[in-house]
Amino acid sequence: MYKGLIALMLLFIPSLAFASVAGEVNKANDLYKQGKFEDSLKLYQEALDKDGKSSVIKYDLGTALYKKGDYAKALGYLEQAIQDKNIKVKPKAEYNLGNVLYKSGVQKENINVDEAIKSLQEALGHYGQTIALDPKDKDAVFNQDFVKKEIERLKQKKKQQQNQKQREQNQKQQNQQNQQSSQGQQKPSHTEDSYKSQQEKQQAQQKSAKDQKKEQQKSSQEQAQENQKELDRKQAEDLLEDYKENEEPKKLLNYMPKKIDDRPVLKDW
Repeated sequence: MYKGLIALMLLFIPSLAFASVAGEVNKANDLYKQGKFEDSLKLYQEALDKDGKSSVIKYDLGTALYKKGDYAKALGYLEQAIQDKNIKVKPKAEYNLGNVLYKSGVQKENINVDEAIKSLQEALGHYGQTIALDPKDKDAVFNQDFVKKEIERLKQKKKQQQNQKQREQNQKQQNQQNQQSSQGQQKPSHTEDSYKSQQEKQQAQQKSAKDQKKEQQKSSQEQAQENQKELDRKQAEDLLEDYKENEEPKKLLNYMPKKIDDRPVLKDW
């Protein structure tokens, strides 16, 4: 009689535990339907603490977190839920996992477009799994087509960003080149200064040599003129003397009347 009572009590304990978990889940579901996601999360977590292997509770908890906007935690619980082969839970978990990845990907769009595209591509895979498990799921088909278009939009956005970045780089390089060119025109380089200085020095030397040569030529010309003058004067004196000695009648010289200023000069010195 005693042993039979113990066995009966053991049979009822798991049932009572299951009833407790089921009651918490039902209450959590009611709160979820009312939009009280924070309150439902507490009950789902308490139920999961009592039954940590339940894929249903993991799915419910992940879905409540998704509705709350906590995509990182929702992702973890939904990924655990799809590991269960429960045909009732798996397609729903795959679908919601696709939604979580889409939402989190959109949040990354303005931060890292590559990460956003990657997240949306992963979402496509989960929608595909949902359709494979339930081909009649029109919502999954719609979401899959929509996300494909979103991926193309993000790829186009990435291309535009790359083109814009390239234009900015080209403009920056052009501005640097213009600045360097302007500085080069305003201020000659050290090499150019040195070259100009050498040119000026050579020109000055050449000018000095030309001036010296001109001075020498001028001096030579003046000396030649002076020599010519001396020569002409001496020639004139010699001619006059020769005339006196050879051509002028010596005997009549003393008898000719003197005429002042009547004789023509040979040269007006």
